[in-house]
Amino acid sequence: MNVNKIVIELLHLRGCPDCTEMIKMVRDILEDLKDFSDKIELRLLDIFENNQRVVELGMYKCPALAINGTLQYVGAVPIKNELKNLILYELSKISD
Repeated sequence: MNVNKIVIELLHLRGCPDCTEMIKMVRDILEDLKDFSDKIELRLLDIFENNQRVVELGMYKCPALAINGTLQYVGAVPIKNELKNLILYELSKISD
């Protein structure tokens, strides 16, 4: 794993309103954190197109979100500030 970057993987399903809400939330947070854009990678995983990775992460409900391969949220949209604080915490752990 790259210790100079955090990887956010977001499982979604087209047409899922919660997934759409979570994608927008994550993009809004990343816009707020644009000063760290070189240290954050967002990967959107379609439940059908990325099946192997979905299984590897144990993402059995959507939306789901993993940071650096650790599943953080499954089946529900988190509170925005909670997710932002988690991303900030993960950023604090990486080396410059």
